[in-house]
Amino acid sequence: MDKLSQKVYILISFDHELSLGGARSYSKNMFDPSEEILHLANELQVPITFFTDILCALKFREWDYANFYEPYCKQIEKTVRLGHDVQLHLHPHWIESEMEDGQFVPSKKFGLGDFLNDNPPNNIPGIVGKGINLLTDICRSADSNYKCIAYRAGGYNLYPHTQEILRSLYEHGIRIESSIAKGFYFSSGVSKVNFRNMPDQANWTIPIEGPLDAIGATGLLEVPIASRPRNTLNNIPFLIKRVLHRKRSFDSGGWGIHNSNTGKLEKLSRLFPNSAWMLGFDDFANNVSDLKKILYHHLRIHQRDDIVIASIISHPKSMGPYNLLLMKEFVENIKDEYGGQVEFCTYRNIYDKFI
Repeated sequence: MDKLSQKVYILISFDHELSLGGARSYSKNMFDPSEEILHLANELQVPITFFTDILCALKFREWDYANFYEPYCKQIEKTVRLGHDVQLHLHPHWIESEMEDGQFVPSKKFGLGDFLNDNPPNNIPGIVGKGINLLTDICRSADSNYKCIAYRAGGYNLYPHTQEILRSLYEHGIRIESSIAKGFYFSSGVSKVNFRNMPDQANWTIPIEGPLDAIGATGLLEVPIASRPRNTLNNIPFLIKRVLHRKRSFDSGGWGIHNSNTGKLEKLSRLFPNSAWMLGFDDFANNVSDLKKILYHHLRIHQRDDIVIASIISHPKSMGPYNLLLMKEFVENIKDEYGGQVEFCTYRNIYDKFI
């Protein structure tokens, strides 16, 4: 790509969470790969952000205090003490999930909007409030100045009842939203996401009354996940690479929530996508060149913007040795290629600088 015409801020973020359908080992599925990520980030001298699934911690405080909640709190505190960022990630299905024979059984009420008509504190404002309160308490044990100011929706679900969700986030102090990947579309039996028609700007302020593609004077600053169009033509070589490079895949001992809740026709339709690739280190089929293509596309379509703030999204449960190597090579490549034109930072950095 040609020399950049804008200042670029890249936020390396991870959805810090257990596999939503079940996990054989808390350590292998979340805690151990998260430690590897922290070690690598310190080695690369780049800050990262964990969007942590705080409602999972809230539930496991009741279910398994010693084996999950205590190590969870220690990992979050360590992350903050190392100078990284921790922000809000809500998977509300935990509110009504159950534990049976040592395994959790996830609720099918997947998105925050599914709790619109529930009684407090299990309605939308109540869930947002107790998530922020617990996360703030944990983080302030490591940093008394901690602020919970950024949000990523579980499963990217800002629908339905977007207005109620945005209002609750804003009223509880959230000022940055980071769930949108332009062009992304996904549908399963418990979730539907459609980000195909978003504003042309690299970043915009979503008014608290919505909708997501509106631009307001006040509201939540959208920091989208960098993306590139995904269609049937470019999906074919990707699928071939997934077969050729399957030995790179990392099995963290967890299973997803969507497959068991999705029909065969919907699964078949994913072979012919009209969606987007997200910039992230999760997939073993990608190499550094593939990731740079996503970033270059995102920067190219926003070349008229003087400032571009974009996120990278990955998940510790998907970060095996190859994925960690991918992260290392990508960061080193971008630093070498662009130097000071690209700055790796956190959501708290963006909040302090622009909000």
